[in-house]
Amino acid sequence: MGNPRYANGHRRREVQAYWRARKADCYICGRPIDYTRRTPDPWSYVVDETVAIAHGGRVCKANSGPAHRWCNAVKGTHTLAWARAEVRRRLAGHRPSAVVAADWESDDW
Repeated sequence: MGNPRYANGHRRREVQAYWRARKADCYICGRPIDYTRRTPDPWSYVVDETVAIAHGGRVCKANSGPAHRWCNAVKGTHTLAWARAEVRRRLAGHRPSAVVAADWESDDW
């Protein structure tokens, strides 16, 4: 099976068109999105899945929202609440949150 994000390109395009037509603000940072900007501009429009595809989320309107490319990259596969707090921290000039160390050491290999 290929990449699940593209398994149903038609559904993804419908969801993108749905949010683009509403000209909604970024649902992560709350700031306006300039829908005329194009990739790879970090402030261009993307659709983010609230529950990441990697965690079993689906491509649908109920599980998505409009976001800036940069905000979406910060969120990654984290929760929406975590992403909102982290984006707020970074926009306020703070360093990114520390990554939680794994429960194993390289010596364990």
